[in-house]
Amino acid sequence: MSAALRPLVLQRSLNAWAGAIEQQSRVWLPLQLRGQGVGWQSVLWGASLVGATLWVQIFFSLDLDGVAALGSAVLIACCVGGATWYFQWAQRREAHCGWVADFQHRTLTPVGLSEQQTIELGPDHSLGCYLNGGDQDSSVAFQLELRHARRGPLAALTVVQLKGGSTKDIETLDRCVNRLVDRLGIRRSGASLLARSTTTKRGSVAGF
Repeated sequence: MSAALRPLVLQRSLNAWAGAIEQQSRVWLPLQLRGQGVGWQSVLWGASLVGATLWVQIFFSLDLDGVAALGSAVLIACCVGGATWYFQWAQRREAHCGWVADFQHRTLTPVGLSEQQTIELGPDHSLGCYLNGGDQDSSVAFQLELRHARRGPLAALTVVQLKGGSTKDIETLDRCVNRLVDRLGIRRSGASLLARSTTTKRGSVAGF
């Protein structure tokens, strides 16, 4: 089977994604690269805690008998299970939506995105990576965006969520953007993530 037809591996961590960008002829750009972000276990734990709190409030406020209390507990448990299942389903569905970057043909091909079409890259295209929420202490998110010199933003590619926003992870992501730009033969728009990180830290120290 040729490299062009070989199925792409869906990377689930920043380091694996960086390796794929460096070594493969095509690479998968998911809509969300969560890494060590929120998993279904966290959702199950949070939903169970909320459900238990709600059941206790209902039990004491309505003075339910045994059968009614059991029925309400079953109903809340079903809601918790349904919320967890929906979260898992949405994650699996989203994991198969994104873009295929073909370095040889210099194209970006959408997968599972009916409103998008394959983009043939040229000298007027650029790739930027911009802060997209979060904070430096808990987590931070960056948006990978394709732009055109005259038409402006063309496509929001991948949101990369970094737990803790460590300098090492930001450096890895910055290298990913540089290698994508080099291998696709386009320009990089915006400043380096390392420069932004340094500026943010200086601003925080000055504000303190």
